[in-house]
Amino acid sequence: MRPRTLLGSFLLLACTTPAFADEAKPAPPAPEAAPNEAPAKAEAAPDAAPAPPKEGETVAEAQAKPSPPEVIEVSVLGRSDDALQKVPGSGTLIGAKEIRRAMPAETGEILRRVPGLVVRPEEGLGLRLNVGMRGLDPTRSRQVLILEDGMPVAINPYGEPDLYYSTPVERIRAVEVVKGSGSILFGPQTIGGVVNFLTALPPDKPEWSLEAQAGQRNYFKLSGLYGGAAGDARYVLQFTRKQGDGFRNIEFHATDFMGKIAFPTSARGEATFKIAVYDEFSRSTYVGLTRRMFELDPRTPSIAPHDGFNVRRYDASLTHEYRFSEATRLRTFIYGYITDRDWRRQNYDRDAKPDVTYERIVGDASVSGAAIYFRNTSMVRDRDYQVLGIEPRVEHRFETGRVRHTITAGARAHVETADRKQFQGEIVNTAAGNLQDREHHRTFAIAAYAQDRLAFRDDLLVTPGVRVEYAANLRSVDRTAETGTSRDVTNRGTSDSLAVMPGIGMVYGTPKLNFFGGVHVGYAPPRVSSAISPGGQDAQLDAEESTNYEIGVRLAKLKWIRAEVTGFVMSFRNQIVTGSEASGQQSELANGGRTLHRGAEAQVTVGVGQALSLPLTIDLTGRYTFSVSTFRGGPFDGNRLPYAPLHTANATLDVEHRIGLGGQVAWSYLSDQFADEYNTVLVDPTGRLGVVPAYHLVDVSLRYRHAKTGLGALLTVKNALDQVFVATRLPDGIQTGGFRQVNVGLRWDHR
Repeated sequence: MRPRTLLGSFLLLACTTPAFADEAKPAPPAPEAAPNEAPAKAEAAPDAAPAPPKEGETVAEAQAKPSPPEVIEVSVLGRSDDALQKVPGSGTLIGAKEIRRAMPAETGEILRRVPGLVVRPEEGLGLRLNVGMRGLDPTRSRQVLILEDGMPVAINPYGEPDLYYSTPVERIRAVEVVKGSGSILFGPQTIGGVVNFLTALPPDKPEWSLEAQAGQRNYFKLSGLYGGAAGDARYVLQFTRKQGDGFRNIEFHATDFMGKIAFPTSARGEATFKIAVYDEFSRSTYVGLTRRMFELDPRTPSIAPHDGFNVRRYDASLTHEYRFSEATRLRTFIYGYITDRDWRRQNYDRDAKPDVTYERIVGDASVSGAAIYFRNTSMVRDRDYQVLGIEPRVEHRFETGRVRHTITAGARAHVETADRKQFQGEIVNTAAGNLQDREHHRTFAIAAYAQDRLAFRDDLLVTPGVRVEYAANLRSVDRTAETGTSRDVTNRGTSDSLAVMPGIGMVYGTPKLNFFGGVHVGYAPPRVSSAISPGGQDAQLDAEESTNYEIGVRLAKLKWIRAEVTGFVMSFRNQIVTGSEASGQQSELANGGRTLHRGAEAQVTVGVGQALSLPLTIDLTGRYTFSVSTFRGGPFDGNRLPYAPLHTANATLDVEHRIGLGGQVAWSYLSDQFADEYNTVLVDPTGRLGVVPAYHLVDVSLRYRHAKTGLGALLTVKNALDQVFVATRLPDGIQTGGFRQVNVGLRWDHR
């Protein structure tokens, strides 16, 4: 692997970042909260309880001890107890306890528990995350800003915002989601919302866990975590290895490592440094089943067993916070990552060509479009991506008369590159080949933002804000096969874009009951690396622009019930939509023009056990979203957008006894969807067009943990009803979802 200049630059920057000098006076207390706000505190782990006193130590003595230095992390909801009450718009926090109870096998299981989100399975393994929001296309999560500890996850956030890699579920300790005007603090995308995965924090005392799972289809997972303290520093190390034959014989193996260290840099400053490595191989493929294949056997093994997907990811980040005074603090975030993605896909035709000898033919060759003709050659798509950024953010509190201000302002410098190569292999299982296409992309972006939370009264917050994004792009093509024959070229082009995204939100009420609303401009920059047609032509996709409105009510912090209801409208001047070659599109993505999304979402959680004073915990949660997403004007006026279901619903029932025995039943439902902009109903022979039928899933789990020893056992049954369904007709044919998966495991932890 060749040297990585961006990674080297990041490491140099991280090592030379000056630490603030220690001062003689003691560290100041945490910033004093305004009367309507709770004091800021570290969100060490949602649902975490205070540490009990040690043996022989009284509670008073334990509480008198100085608190350990704060672990610094980037949160989108804030770190105070009533953070949701201060967010200018709808927000959701899925805490550590809820994730532990769910025992998810993949990240999508967690996100299905957020109203307004749609998660589409792909290969059934959860290796690629496809999440949409309020009718936005879920393909590769392109239209939702996905973060991990505040760091972008997309391979190139500006030029190619696709999730060919996503945060492994084993890393995730909590999930934050913001969908309203508060999302303008994060970018570059603000059209949908922000999903932030929070990972393990370094503990201030020894903590460890070890878990092993085994199940059907030779599934095996081993995961371990260890954390503790050394002097003033705290650290955590986490490792996961999982593998299996997969559904439809799409075998996989993945290895993940993450490490964090938190340490004080002065009497007023703390820092957290994080590194992570992820390595994966799978038999993921783009080619799916035809209609006839699915009708005969929806469990048909992959018809492209020679396809192979490799992704390797290296990332690092440094977060530093310095408190100038009780009212002012500066947080600086430096991040960098490298993603290497290689995908070998066997060449095939939908119709037989007279001058080609095929390695095999799958399907019914007597019906046009019902067979796939595989050649004895392959195409290897080699992609290398690099990202580096720095973002300082300042928060300052002050008063003007009776109005209390909390200003958050910051700026970001970001650079990303992409090297894209395509090789033609003369045999089907080659890892090499003849170079067909080669191009290089580079984007340099600068962003600035400011938001002022105005507390006019204890029960009224108004939060105006604005974000500015500027990006300069370079695209250089060194070799192309546009004419059918590869040739060297020197094509270079540049472009830039500038966008201003204002927004304003309001919250009225108390942390227990409040009303909220807001409006903001949504924007996603034009893609440098837009979808490429089979002929190698750039689709020339435009920027996405929208105006987003929402209004809602939130009931929280009562003894046994929490609820939130939100109505929303998103009006797009241009939206990028998923096209289909079968419907005449020349690329996977296309300019969709004007669209309108409108609907409502609701969530309610009832602590039945607490309400009835039962000797066990019984929590019942229901979630529902109604969303109508349609084209406005043009040839598809009034048609529903592709992959935008009208209804999504989810419910969970969790029961736990104080002896450590618990269980959960989770149900989810997704209504039918259209696969193309024409809203084609009948399924064509290729399986690429037609309605995607509705489906529902039921997951069941049992768990036990012995409190004194920390030993536990678990049983999970994913898709307990064994529902096999059409997950998607993209990119090229029916990709099936479902299949029951039974896993058992043992866990030993100390916390």
